[in-house]
Amino acid sequence: MRISRRPQAPLDLGDFDLLLPRQVETVLPEARQDLLEEALWAEAHRTAPCAPRSRARRTAWIALPAAAAVMAGAVIVAPDGSGTSGTSGTDTRPPKADAKLEPGTTIGLSATVDRISLAAARQPALEPRQDQYIYVESKVRGGRVDRAGGKEKLVVTPLRSRQVWHSPDGLKSFIYEPGHEFMDKNGEDLDLDSADEVTDRGSYNSVKSLPTDPDALLKRLYRWGRMGDPQADWTAFGEIGQLLEEQIATPRISAALFKAAAKIPGVTLVDKAVDATGRTGVAITHTGPNSRQEWIFDRNTYEYLGQRDVLVKPYRGLEPGAVTSETVVIKRAVVNAKKELPDGTTL
Repeated sequence: MRISRRPQAPLDLGDFDLLLPRQVETVLPEARQDLLEEALWAEAHRTAPCAPRSRARRTAWIALPAAAAVMAGAVIVAPDGSGTSGTSGTDTRPPKADAKLEPGTTIGLSATVDRISLAAARQPALEPRQDQYIYVESKVRGGRVDRAGGKEKLVVTPLRSRQVWHSPDGLKSFIYEPGHEFMDKNGEDLDLDSADEVTDRGSYNSVKSLPTDPDALLKRLYRWGRMGDPQADWTAFGEIGQLLEEQIATPRISAALFKAAAKIPGVTLVDKAVDATGRTGVAITHTGPNSRQEWIFDRNTYEYLGQRDVLVKPYRGLEPGAVTSETVVIKRAVVNAKKELPDGTTL
């Protein structure tokens, strides 16, 4: 039996938002899990910058993920049932150490969310068979603490590629992220033994079962908290944000998720935002204890481009406006097997 290296008294430090990009909750090989666990808990003791978040709330939607190819826009479904989505781009910019923090406003928020929801609702549904896989290619970066010279500084890591394959039931997964410090450079199978191990709403099947009524969705989001409580509001917004990265949903559920997000207290519109590949757009945002999460959309088509976390307070040598983590979706597709790419070739 593997003995955990975690402290006996739980820290309840669920927020690693400024330290690592959001990742899928999966089962790693024991040796690598030990290494990752040890590093994360050591980091949590020293650096966790955000207010404590309920672990129960945090794991409710955590499967990384992301709502919608359709939610993101630009989904093309081929006659054979395969599909692709998104845009590509090459990032040549160094991570920003600081930038101007654009102010958020509620003026125009409702109209913008209506346009985003309408664009999502009009997308064709991307529906995998149970024997197929959801493929998502993205680029991600996060933060790490540099202690060179005895002075702690938050350093934003270079943008790296990430490719994932998930079965609709959430039991089978493969992740290829060679730039990740703890992942096998050749990729890793992260299959689960039973449906009991799939986190709540951590699969296509579970996301597909979500209600299409925004108010009913809000009740799900706040089942461990109260609307108007800053921590509960921050968590609810973040859980929808996770569904924007590596999952798909029906057009109606996608639209409902955006409408539900607009009802969360503290949500604002930022007129100027830039994704990790340099594309500009508008952002739907929510501010937490130390950072602001931004979902970025194309200004003309309202296609989802990506998301990022931006500091609102000085932290570890970085000033407000510094981007501490970013994700941009490059492509989504339905494929027939692990490691199969949308063009039919194999990884």
